[in-house]
Amino acid sequence: MPPLFTVTGRDVLFAHWPMDSEALSRHVPDALTLETFDGTAWVSVLALENGAVGVGPTTPPTSVGATPQLNLRTYVTMDGDSGVYFLSLDTGRRVAALAGQRGFGLPFHHATMRLTRRDGRITFRSRRRGGATPAARFGARYRPTGPVFEADRETIESFCVERFRFFFPAGEDRRVDALQVGDGNHGGVRVGTISREPWELRPVEAEIRRNTLFEAADLPRPTTEPVVQYSPGFRMGIDPLETRDAAGRRSE
Repeated sequence: MPPLFTVTGRDVLFAHWPMDSEALSRHVPDALTLETFDGTAWVSVLALENGAVGVGPTTPPTSVGATPQLNLRTYVTMDGDSGVYFLSLDTGRRVAALAGQRGFGLPFHHATMRLTRRDGRITFRSRRRGGATPAARFGARYRPTGPVFEADRETIESFCVERFRFFFPAGEDRRVDALQVGDGNHGGVRVGTISREPWELRPVEAEIRRNTLFEAADLPRPTTEPVVQYSPGFRMGIDPLETRDAAGRRSE
C-alpha cells in the first residue's frame, strides 16, 4: 500500500535524556507501556527543518515549504510493537499545526521558530507563547563533526532513533474521516506507521542553550547532559492510521 504522504527533512539534532519512569508514566495512556533502555526511560528532543509534504509516494522539492519543527517524545510499546509517544510537537507554521491536530490528532503547537546555517553550524530557536497551551522555549547550536554511521543494534542510538510507529489516544483523534482506518473506537489507541531507510547519523557538537519543553509538559527538568546525534536528513512515508483497543486488538 502506498503511503498517504511523503515527508522530507534535514539538519536533525537528536538530544536524549534519561527520565524517571514514575514521573513519565502518568503522561502515557494506560494502554501503552513505557519502554526502557537498561532499565531507564528516555525522553528525546528532535530539532529539525521539515520539508514540504507530498501526497502519496511523491517526494516534494525540499526548497518548497521548509519550516522548523521541534518534537518532544518518549518510547513505548503496545502488544509487542515498539514506537514513540509524542508529548508535544512545535512547528513554525500555523497551518501545519492545525493539520497535525485535525489531520492526525497529534499534540501540535504553533511557535515562533527560526533555523539558520552559518559556517557549517546550525542555530535553532523556538518560542511557543502561552495561552491555550503552556509556553515553552528551546534554543540550540550544533555542528556535525564526524563521518556518517548507522546506529548499531542494542545501543542507545538505535533505541531512540530507529522507530517506525507512533501512538496516541483515540479519544484525542480529530481527524477527517478520509484518513481513518478502523471503526473510530475512541476507547483505544491510534497507531501510525512510517516507512524509511535507517537513519544516517553523525557525531555532533551541540550546545543546548535554552530548554523549557520539559516544564511545559509537566516533567522534571533534566539534570544531566543529553546524549546527542545529528542526521543530515530523511525521507519517510506515512501510512494510514489504524485503531487498536486497550487490549491491543486491531479494529476491522
